[in-house]
Amino acid sequence: MQLLQRFFRFYIYSNLHVAIAVFCLTKLTLIDYGIQENITPWFVFFATIVSYNFIRFYNINEVHHKISTWIHSQKTELIILILISLTLLAILFFKIKFTSYIVLIPFLISTFFYSVPFLFKWKNLRSRASLKLFLIAITWAGITVLFPAENNEITFTSEIWIIFLQRLLFIIGITIPFDIRDVDMDNLSIKTLPQIFGVKMSKLIGSIALIIFFILDFVRDLNSGLTILITLVISVISILLLNKSTNRQSEYYSAFLVESIPIIWFLMTVIFI
Repeated sequence: MQLLQRFFRFYIYSNLHVAIAVFCLTKLTLIDYGIQENITPWFVFFATIVSYNFIRFYNINEVHHKISTWIHSQKTELIILILISLTLLAILFFKIKFTSYIVLIPFLISTFFYSVPFLFKWKNLRSRASLKLFLIAITWAGITVLFPAENNEITFTSEIWIIFLQRLLFIIGITIPFDIRDVDMDNLSIKTLPQIFGVKMSKLIGSIALIIFFILDFVRDLNSGLTILITLVISVISILLLNKSTNRQSEYYSAFLVESIPIIWFLMTVIFI
């Protein structure tokens, strides 16, 4: 039992869970267009492990004490995981189209400067007032929609931009529980949504974002009735978890349960469509 708990904690704290979630969102974009391709999703998977752990290591003094203590105790294992991911990224690097990297560059830059100060006297982007949530949403939407679309020669029509907007709204909706969790720990200068509007209003904003996310399914060309039904289920689950989140939520409420929604979405799509 103790071994299982240690494995589960490593799975969450090493960002493997979030990497699988991003993998699933990337696959969902390709499934929309009937494309069976795994190079782009795996590239995004390993890039997520590297970037998220880089952010954790770089901001080791700012993360929650429990996580920073765990990182120090698992430093060797984390470095091995990062090195393996970097090696596999290097292999996949040559299988990605050059133009796809052009699409990816803005999101790579925003990820890097999310933690690293932009200029000598500037703060990192995470510390810029009100940027945190929208930076995460735009970056995830770009990496999981625009990047795989370009790499698979999907034309950037209104359809792909609707998917991009849907993904952005979805990420906003499922990221707010994390901000609610951290509302008492985040520096007040960051000005997250709960810090500005309060927890109750933030839940309303997130719920509206998720409702619009669902409504946009009706203006898309590629959707079937079953796809819309799945989007409805995912929207309802997301809204329920968002509205049940508190600043005293359990340790794995957001990090595991909320972060599992993209995985549930992917599995429902694979099983029923």
